[in-house]
Amino acid sequence: MNVIWSAASGEFELHRYPKGQHDKSLQAWDSADELLVEHCQQAVPQDESILILNDMFGALSVGLNQFERTVVTDSEISKRAIIQNCEANNLAAPAVLDSLEPWPECQTVLLKLTKNIGYLEFQLRQIAQLSHSVGVIATGKTTLVTSSVLRLFEKYLRDVTTSFAKKKSRLIFAQHTSPQTLDVKYPTCVKWPEKRLTLLAHANVFCKDQIDIGGRFLADNLPGFTPGQTVIDLGCGNGLLGLCALRASQNNGTRLNLVFCDESFMAVESARLNVEANFADSLGNCQFIQDDCLSTLESGSADIILCNPPFHQQNTITEHIAEQMFYDAKRVLKKQGELYVVANRHLPYQKALKKHFGGFSLATQNNKFVIYRCHKRK
Repeated sequence: MNVIWSAASGEFELHRYPKGQHDKSLQAWDSADELLVEHCQQAVPQDESILILNDMFGALSVGLNQFERTVVTDSEISKRAIIQNCEANNLAAPAVLDSLEPWPECQTVLLKLTKNIGYLEFQLRQIAQLSHSVGVIATGKTTLVTSSVLRLFEKYLRDVTTSFAKKKSRLIFAQHTSPQTLDVKYPTCVKWPEKRLTLLAHANVFCKDQIDIGGRFLADNLPGFTPGQTVIDLGCGNGLLGLCALRASQNNGTRLNLVFCDESFMAVESARLNVEANFADSLGNCQFIQDDCLSTLESGSADIILCNPPFHQQNTITEHIAEQMFYDAKRVLKKQGELYVVANRHLPYQKALKKHFGGFSLATQNNKFVIYRCHKRK
């Protein structure tokens, strides 16, 4: 694994987070980070304050350490990676804000493109509503700098241009000069009449405009619950599974303790909104936690964990997130507790589930998904 980055601003040691838990071919930076750091070194005065959006693993925070910088991220993993890599290079970490917090005044906004077009539009709308003028520089692989992305920039900003490609990455330049008054677009709202649920979702939440079909399959095949159980919706997104557990307990006249946990701040806040909208009287029995899997939860504290694991991190397909979810689930479950996992049939989770739980059973399956049931015996 290459962990030494020779950037335009110096040489740095950089790791993805968690350190040492990824495919050894994956770096903590890419050519888009390199291109943006190189440009800022040459063209942005060092006394300017900069706001960095979507710094995935801290490369921009580290590479631009001489600037007064604030980072905005929706990711707990990115937040920890920034701190980890600043500490590794003996640098002061920047202020890190969650994705829904107000922004400080700045002179330049730096934006790392992601595949989530809805989230990109949300951030461009935030820039367009700023009361002060800013320059905007975005960076991304050439595959992300599409005509539709450029149209979004032109919709909300002025003087949009692009750089030449370098190492398969490009920059987008734009200006914001006067605030726009825009309608409120998020959170989105989807009705689920079969479950009598209204699902709200902020811009960076997976499947925000529809009911996720994998989550729907597990929601239709939930285990039975007994009064007072603690149930965790792990990787909760908008809280679909936990909400269905609350609906089932309500129908049975029982009361559960629900923990909604996700690494996305917008996901956790969406789950909170949905409990308030659908089960306001159960809010006192719910916790909403932004975490890297279940790393901060107490061992032996849960009876049932429901999980629809992601199989990608940003633009990378990976199994390490599911692996960590299963490891944490084993630790956090009480003796005789159960983990229920819904997954696409082609995903190779059997080996990891057997490794951590000693085995599994198939609760049910259809032509697309399978639900694994794992029992903690020790």
